[in-house]
Amino acid sequence: MAKVKKTAMATLAVAASVAVVIAGCSTNTTNSAKPANTANTNTGAASTSTSQTLVIAQTTKYDDQFIPDMDASLYTANIVGYAYDPLLTVDKNLNFVPDIIQSYSYSKDKKTVTMHINPKAKWSDGQPVTSDDVLFTMNYLGSKTYATTLQGQYGYLVSPLVGSSELASGKATDFSKVGGFTKVNNTTFELHFQTVDAAALYSDIASIQPIPEHVFSKIPMKDWVTASEDKMPTVTDGPYEFVQVNGQDSVEMKANPNYFRGKPKIQNVVFKTVSESALPGLLADGSVNFAMEGLQLADVDKLKKIPNIKVVTPPENGFDYLGLKLYKPEFKNVKVRQAFEYALNRKEMIQGIEKGYATPIEGPLPPVSWAYTSKGMNPYNYNVAKANQLLDQAGWKKGADGMRIDPSTGKEANLTLSYSSGSTVDAQIAVAVQQAFKAIGVKVTINPPMDFNTLATKVENDDKSIEMWLMAWSLGTDPDPRGLWDSTDAMNFPRWKDPKNDKLIAATFDAASFNKANRKAAFAKWAQYVNQQLPYIFLWAPDTPYAWSSNLQIPAKDMSTLGPINPQDWSYS
Repeated sequence: MAKVKKTAMATLAVAASVAVVIAGCSTNTTNSAKPANTANTNTGAASTSTSQTLVIAQTTKYDDQFIPDMDASLYTANIVGYAYDPLLTVDKNLNFVPDIIQSYSYSKDKKTVTMHINPKAKWSDGQPVTSDDVLFTMNYLGSKTYATTLQGQYGYLVSPLVGSSELASGKATDFSKVGGFTKVNNTTFELHFQTVDAAALYSDIASIQPIPEHVFSKIPMKDWVTASEDKMPTVTDGPYEFVQVNGQDSVEMKANPNYFRGKPKIQNVVFKTVSESALPGLLADGSVNFAMEGLQLADVDKLKKIPNIKVVTPPENGFDYLGLKLYKPEFKNVKVRQAFEYALNRKEMIQGIEKGYATPIEGPLPPVSWAYTSKGMNPYNYNVAKANQLLDQAGWKKGADGMRIDPSTGKEANLTLSYSSGSTVDAQIAVAVQQAFKAIGVKVTINPPMDFNTLATKVENDDKSIEMWLMAWSLGTDPDPRGLWDSTDAMNFPRWKDPKNDKLIAATFDAASFNKANRKAAFAKWAQYVNQQLPYIFLWAPDTPYAWSSNLQIPAKDMSTLGPINPQDWSYS
């Protein structure tokens, strides 16, 4: 699935499969520095040289905006994640562990958290990461400029803080002046929450990636989107720093010698955008060392037979879906949405399109999530008779030709479906939806596929030309629904406005939810309501294939249940 991120530790995806053709498949670097040697996995030659290059492939173009949270694309976020560390990270079991923040503690009333920055954390220019950097970043995310002039979708990361509404409205510009942030010293600060919130730290605050105040304070925020520091940042705190950005074709990076978690063992990294069809061959001949995304499930079994390739298929913490604009008259009746869910033979689609590497889902939480439950959930098993019955009850009567009349227009229904270009899987899903809906008398016209970034922008901005679309969400480690599901959330793409839903969401992070069992019960009630209302037409939770050269050594501690982590630990044998 082509994807858009939710947060630095979570990702939003756009249904299609991974999309967008591309450019250079060459492994040679083009920067002015001395070219690095790319590992040749065909030779099987062992080497411990740190001059080797890790070539990472993605099959969807990133957007050339590399300030954290300036762009909503997963493909951009993948690159940004190599350059900027979050406040907290996760281990192989997806437990939150220290990163920039070395330790933290809650106040007795649970409304203040005190955080201590690792004193070894430094920017690539040698300056320390400080409380001022964290405050500066939070002020950026909470600002009116970010919400209105820049991308703005991740303002919710700081919305739990005292004073967030003042910053969002432009009445204030600094959390430390409105009670949300207290600097204790250069490496210690306090965050003050508006209410007791069991999810705020892990769902929101943890994933914030600080940016250097001493660099970005010199540039007016309104100009960041066109600034050279956005196109290629010069100062980072993650394991790698930028060397050269070659349009949307490739990004060259080198090891950050000041990285506080240990200088990376592999000196150079190149992110390349390659075509989906070429990726398996590039892995096989050693031109690509790691497929971060874009590997088609149809190729997994073939790649597993190649001796110099290692393949894993962990379950995605997310789901694919068919999106609808719920404010449109055609989709307001829940019986119509339920009919559409029943009309899809998802098990057959998984076998035919995803080659069996997915699991049907019936709600907003995938089976891999600790908050998932199947209890009280309607599985919406394929049932054409039930779909027809629901459409009849909703007033969608059939005409003489067997096609249904949209009661909101009095004319034959003709729904339009959009998807991202570059992937045969996307096209297959679109056609499967079209055929399934035709079987219940609903015509679907498939729009010509468009560039992923174009489609993502249209969906995000509620472009009126988009009626139904294929997308997917890849979710954060903490299942907090906010950011995607609340009525006021910027990434509530169906524009679902439902007070009961908002109330059920609130119960997932209230004081009682500091108890995990209570919180899981609250999630179950919320998921059951979403399952009944179907703001999305849920498809499935996919497996995510990763593949890499067999001489690329990824330690066992860095193989999480959702894929490889901690690239600074990787090496070549």
